Amino acid sequence: MRYGCSSLNMFIGVGKRMKMVAVIFICVCIYSSKVKAQAVHEIYVAVNGSSTAAGTEDQPVNSIANALKLAEGVAKSGTGKIQILLRGGTYYADKTIEIEQGKNWNSAVPLSIEAYKKETVIIHGGKTIPADMIKPVSDPKFMERFQPAFRNKIREVNLKTVGIDPGVLRPVGFGRPMAPTWMEVFLNGEPGQIARWPNKGTVPIDSVLNGGSADTAKKAGIKPVETKDGLIAVHPSENDRTVVTFKQSDTTKKPAKPVDTTKHGGTFTYNDPKPSDWKEPKKIWLTGFFMWGYADDAVPVEKIDTIRRIITTALPTHYGFGSGKPWRAYYAYNIPEEIDVTGEYYVDTDKGMLYFLPPDKLKSVELSVLEDPIMSISGTNNVTLKNLRFTCSRGMGLYMEKTNDTRVIGCSFTNLGMMGIFMGKGVQPSMNEKTDKPAVALNPIIKNSNDIINYLYNNTTYDNEAGSNNGIINCFVYNTGMGGIYMSGGSRVTLTPAHNYIKNCMIHDFNRIEKTYRPGIYIGGVGNSIANCEIYNSPSVAILLHGNNHVIEYNDIHHTTLEVDDMGAVYYGRDPTELGNIVRYNFFHNLGGQNKTEAVYHDDGACGMLVTGNIFYRAGTVAAFIGGGQDNTYTYNLIMNTRYALHIDKRLNNWAKGTVQRGGLFEKRMDAVNYLKPPYSTAYPHLKDYFENGPEAPQRNKFFMNVMVNIEQLVEGDSTLLYIDKRNFETIGDPGFKNYRKLDFRIKHNSIIKNELPGFILPELDKIGYRKKYTVE
Repeated sequence: MRYGCSSLNMFIGVGKRMKMVAVIFICVCIYSSKVKAQAVHEIYVAVNGSSTAAGTEDQPVNSIANALKLAEGVAKSGTGKIQILLRGGTYYADKTIEIEQGKNWNSAVPLSIEAYKKETVIIHGGKTIPADMIKPVSDPKFMERFQPAFRNKIREVNLKTVGIDPGVLRPVGFGRPMAPTWMEVFLNGEPGQIARWPNKGTVPIDSVLNGGSADTAKKAGIKPVETKDGLIAVHPSENDRTVVTFKQSDTTKKPAKPVDTTKHGGTFTYNDPKPSDWKEPKKIWLTGFFMWGYADDAVPVEKIDTIRRIITTALPTHYGFGSGKPWRAYYAYNIPEEIDVTGEYYVDTDKGMLYFLPPDKLKSVELSVLEDPIMSISGTNNVTLKNLRFTCSRGMGLYMEKTNDTRVIGCSFTNLGMMGIFMGKGVQPSMNEKTDKPAVALNPIIKNSNDIINYLYNNTTYDNEAGSNNGIINCFVYNTGMGGIYMSGGSRVTLTPAHNYIKNCMIHDFNRIEKTYRPGIYIGGVGNSIANCEIYNSPSVAILLHGNNHVIEYNDIHHTTLEVDDMGAVYYGRDPTELGNIVRYNFFHNLGGQNKTEAVYHDDGACGMLVTGNIFYRAGTVAAFIGGGQDNTYTYNLIMNTRYALHIDKRLNNWAKGTVQRGGLFEKRMDAVNYLKPPYSTAYPHLKDYFENGPEAPQRNKFFMNVMVNIEQLVEGDSTLLYIDKRNFETIGDPGFKNYRKLDFRIKHNSIIKNELPGFILPELDKIGYRKKYTVE
């Protein structure tokens, strides 16, 4: 006998066994209805498909755009879900692949775009150069500029013949907006290097003759402003957005005329004779930490005086040039004479020629072309990207705006000029500071200029409409130019959480172009999370935080802050309203280089973070750095082989006191969230009394139930500014770990820690970091 749902009444009251059968049939009926509602419509795509094909497995279309056209028709039924299945191959994108609500998608049903089975699908933003276009150097005169040992090994590509505009180099670094890069070269899938000197490391800045800071230019009545074309100057009286370049002449004429600012470049001496050999100084660039170890920059050279050994730059840098500190150093690049290492290259933009030194076994030459995002998802719900490889562009891999319930699963983002993923609207710097209104992302041209870091400094409550419940899961991001993943979402005014998250991702080598404030993960907005990620190999910050009520947990963060000074692996600051954030169960290890660095940095009055259950091993100079803030709590942390466990100071009472003065930076930021009223006054009760209680001195920072092993000193600074409970334990040697040498910090049952600090516990170590077999829930 077969029973339908209507037949279940016959079982009522018949007995226990029959009741069980009834329950089974109910479940079957419900399941059947769900299966029917979630019927999958498959659309196939292949590199060798046709634009007019039906999209079936044996008649695939040739692009994601054409597949979306077919999908939109199917979606009008409003039932089931759609899978766009990409067969293996490389799909070249000469423009952004858009999935936009109301334009080519309606979100009536869930949409998945994924690789077919385990086939490799590459979405490529550049061009692969055919072997017959790679030739020996043809210009004997230009060949003479190369070092004799490499002249017959160097190869050339005529960029005009292959149809590529290489673009131009531009200033990049601290305080400058992010924008697409120039053309980059990738050999055998690995990033090349613009020919540089020295090949590794940097050269100390010698005697500085002229500091050449942007502040010097301002004193001459010139305001530096950044655009996609580089640094320009705007005279303060020019309110009509008229601009002049830094290379125009005559400072003596009235403001409406071009202003000479070349004299405001930096000037310093050099000792090594190498720069005297370079033939075209005006095409050479310098990059490094010219003054402060948290501010990298790159500027062009104006001239090299080979007699007196003096270098003059064509542009000022933000803080000017200095010497005498280990980080005040530079390297020079864009020098054909310095091609002497495999992977180095030089672009002669005048003739449109690329020169490079290939590896012994050259398999591929790829050149980045696309400046806009490779893919953009806007205004949609329930879209999934799965097992796709985004690579080789001058911009970003994926742009997301106003998305909900979007999943990016098992994708990789590599060899990109900007970042892998940007979640939320991009902004552009305003040309007129008085209006101070950004151009928000309404089309791909603006999407590629995501100046969010700079903009948020003056607009801390900006909602970039990133959407909610979006997840980045099991993804790989590496070999990018300006960071890894930028995630926002939620309202800082209403404290409405977005619940966006990054889970089980591996992110490394993400600062090829810009080094500071371009993190492995940027987390902003309210109520977002980062979990089980491994972040490593970066000169600067691993996680840059803005906003409220975020959770950072179970991450493995190592080999970051390798080049900077005065920066932390996890960093936030200068806004006392950014509260409720939690950093827990993470493993910080092998951080920093020769300069002073920190694991968790509460900079310039940062407040209200709970740091608990973390393991700090060789975690920079200081594990916990509290720069004058309030209500930061450290508990149940294990801190080992680090010079200081924590630092505290009262900077808001001395050099940074201007930030807490009435009408100053902090009051403006607090007024922006209406801190005297709910939700802030109720969510964070101490905040409403911030000024009345005296913000100049740190308050209510607590340190208890922590274990310190083999540290030099507990506190750097005035320990009376902290509440340090007696329930802490400090020791030297091995206190009884499972295997100290192999970083297995599980506590043995006979460990001295159990006797000296009963109740101290650590997270399960096997739950920390990236997990290869993590299953998406």
